[in-house]
Amino acid sequence: MKFAVIFDNNSYKIVSLQKVEKKHAEISYLNDTAIKKIKLDNLILEFDVPSVSIVDTINNVAQEVDLDLLWELSQDSQIWSLDDLTDLNFGDNSIEHRIGLFFAMCEPSVYFSCVNKEIKRHKAEEVAECKSQIAKQKAYQERFDAIYTSLMNLAKPSWDIEPLNLISKPDKNSLEYKAALKATKELKLSLIELFFKIGYISSIEDMMESSFIKQYFPDGTELADFAINDHSEDIPFNESRCVFSIDELMTTEIDDAFSLSKEDYGWLVGIHISAPSLNNQLLNIASERLSTVYYPGKKITMLPENVISHYSLDQGKTLPVVSIYFKLGCDLEIMEHYSSLERVIVKDNLRTENLEKYFNTDSLSVEHGYPYEKELKLLHKFAKSLEAKRGRESVNQLMVDYSFAFDETGRISVKSRIRGNPIDKLVSELMILANGTWGRMLTNSFIPAVYRVKQHMQPVVMTLTPNSHIGLNVDYYTWASSPLRRSVDLINQSQIISLLTKSKPLSATDYAVANIVDSFDDVYGAYLKFQDNMERYWSLRYLEQEKITKIKATFTYRNNVQLDGVPIVLDMSTQMKALPQGSEIMLAIDNLNFINQTFDYKLIV
Repeated sequence: MKFAVIFDNNSYKIVSLQKVEKKHAEISYLNDTAIKKIKLDNLILEFDVPSVSIVDTINNVAQEVDLDLLWELSQDSQIWSLDDLTDLNFGDNSIEHRIGLFFAMCEPSVYFSCVNKEIKRHKAEEVAECKSQIAKQKAYQERFDAIYTSLMNLAKPSWDIEPLNLISKPDKNSLEYKAALKATKELKLSLIELFFKIGYISSIEDMMESSFIKQYFPDGTELADFAINDHSEDIPFNESRCVFSIDELMTTEIDDAFSLSKEDYGWLVGIHISAPSLNNQLLNIASERLSTVYYPGKKITMLPENVISHYSLDQGKTLPVVSIYFKLGCDLEIMEHYSSLERVIVKDNLRTENLEKYFNTDSLSVEHGYPYEKELKLLHKFAKSLEAKRGRESVNQLMVDYSFAFDETGRISVKSRIRGNPIDKLVSELMILANGTWGRMLTNSFIPAVYRVKQHMQPVVMTLTPNSHIGLNVDYYTWASSPLRRSVDLINQSQIISLLTKSKPLSATDYAVANIVDSFDDVYGAYLKFQDNMERYWSLRYLEQEKITKIKATFTYRNNVQLDGVPIVLDMSTQMKALPQGSEIMLAIDNLNFINQTFDYKLIV
């Protein structure tokens, strides 16, 4: 029978040799009749023996070879033929000894190696290096097996790392991660589920929060108080404006407000934005955090708490603001606009929850006598005209906002609010107007600014290059209306102030500007994903708390449905065909998994 030694998949093997041709050989593995072609370069040795049983003899010979002694005896040359080395070691050149010696030398190649079908004797330093590598590989495998075995037995391994880092910020090339990943696949569990079973995690919500904070706020979430020095006493005071804000009851970072006055030519609309960027040192703090993080029951602020408390446009305060004014004719057409840095008194904080009782689509034509009724209705009329000119809806009518609250016993309440009412349209359109106008103003003045750009079939991007936003149908669009919550707005506001005060603006290469352009979208997206994950987790807790097993769902887009009362969207493509937007179905839900934020659901026919 004809056999051969081949090099296959990084190891040497004995195979049956079927045929040798010019460029390849045909072989079959032992105990396998399938024929495989290999390159001649991988055909190392050929030999004839009467039976495959010689393989056992070869293996025994390989185990008995004293490679230390052979390496000492072979000092006369660094390159040997296999026949000569076999004769040196055994005193004969039998097939069993030749093949057995070959496997002893090359698996693993510590003292000798096969090079171009000859045997190379390693130098002393090469031997030492090979032994060191083998020892490391052995230690690695033993460590890997120990961790893997412990995890498979749902026991805590002896770690050299903080195990929860495998969830929050894993090194996917590490031994620990690979061992844990193998165990999770075998056990059919996620890593979080496995660690929960073992006992590393006692509170899912605490784990989710701490993992997020470790990754994005490694130095902690607290910010030291900031020494506010904005020289606001030098800023002109405009006492003529009756300034009011519109926010939800829970909002504590009020950074935008409005005013409206009747003038000889028509109306003067004011949009007023709190001006924390007067403190230049805040820009670097903001460019590190990039945005405030919101999630159920908590938030991580972008700016120090004392800064937010100082600059929030709370009722009764006199504060510096960046204002943009629009002169409207009696037909509500914009005649001209101008911006100013000024101080104003905030007369009132209007709250959405109170306004919506009267200021809503159904009662716009009815006079109720609520505060600022005339101003709000006229601003809403102006907002509708702005929306019509842009040819885009400012508010997605199918979007639902959710808010979570927890009482002292930990009981969860979820409130939903459908967007698209007059308040939403009013605020959205005035913000688009202000941000678009400031974008054009900065562009025309050649002052660097961070723009939100949306081109056809492209995602929205953050860029220093002015361009249009076709989603909003505006020529230029900046974010400059939320400086207490977003770093982009703070930076752009600083540039607007430099234009208004004729002071030196930030350059495009300034760290605060460059870091925002490079990092904002990714980090802001991660913040929103964390918020979504936390909202989904608490939504499942709410469903459990309320013992909800059947729930209404509404089609929003294609096969997606929005569950009633909680911010969860499901894909129904595997269960049914898509129905028109607004169509309602009933779903049965069970098997809530709080660890992975999953559950089973099926259509109730």
